[in-house]
Amino acid sequence: MTALPRRALLAAPALLLPGVARAAFPDRVITLVNGFSAGGSSDIAARIAAPRISAALGQTVVVENRPGAGGALALAWIRRQAPDGHTVIIADPSSLVIAPLVSPDTVTYRSTQDFTPLSIWGTTPMVLVVAPEHPARTVAELMAWLRAQQGRASYASSGIGSTPQLAAELLLQRAQAAGGDLAVTHVPYRSGGQMLEAVMKNECGFGFSVLSSAAGHLRGGTMRALAVSGPRRSPALPDVPTMAEAGFPDFNLITWYMLLGPPGMSPDVQAAWSAAMAATLKDGPTAERLTQSGLDPAEPSSPADAAGYLAREAASYGAIVSAAGARLRG
Repeated sequence: MTALPRRALLAAPALLLPGVARAAFPDRVITLVNGFSAGGSSDIAARIAAPRISAALGQTVVVENRPGAGGALALAWIRRQAPDGHTVIIADPSSLVIAPLVSPDTVTYRSTQDFTPLSIWGTTPMVLVVAPEHPARTVAELMAWLRAQQGRASYASSGIGSTPQLAAELLLQRAQAAGGDLAVTHVPYRSGGQMLEAVMKNECGFGFSVLSSAAGHLRGGTMRALAVSGPRRSPALPDVPTMAEAGFPDFNLITWYMLLGPPGMSPDVQAAWSAAMAATLKDGPTAERLTQSGLDPAEPSSPADAAGYLAREAASYGAIVSAAGARLRG
């Protein structure tokens, strides 16, 4: 793919905004917030894309980590910022959609109403992982092993109400429906990194991880993948079957990333961001790096596209949370 020249990228927002002065936005450093610790999947995606976004907008883009409460603290903070486009956030379904459903008393923002969706960033499947020395080498063998443990087994997640917990609960629901009761203890950790470490050390029997976070461990042999949660095999793990291929049809639970801003952003600023993200996601080297990290870059999307996608995903995740019930609330 031929990259657009820098001059064209800088001009793109202005071309979309006739009659608006170039200095109106952006006129200073841009802060791209990530609600998780450094090294996580959203942090990786943000840092890969930040230089190209900077080139497209003609301003420095600084990635700022604001971890806490599974990403909810950062989203609550973003909601209170000025809607001038200089402070935005990369968010995932666990913090944006699931947290308000699971913890409505403490997470009071509304995913589809309290932010300005700007662009779909990309998607990534989750991967079902075990320690290298774990006896199970397939999902069927893992289910047999869990039953043999008679309630002594556990699984790890990156927190109560996280997308990895939803994936594990969905797996257990499907397994129980097919073969009776299956008692497994949930052990939530404070981050994806801690969860992966627990699985690697065999402290927990299994876990689901966002592929972009687990990719390095899988390549290094410190963790083994049994299946991916998406509808098709991942180019990053072509030899690993999907959950459907492993005997769990219609198991399709992916993680996505979205760029959002505070509520009330003007159409002009939204359009500038949409153009910058389009240039970034269509840039060959940037897209390749995102793909290698385990993230499938999205096709360029408008703010309206992003808002529609968010509404559909909120409904889908809401159904899973409702079915899981109290287990997701700890």
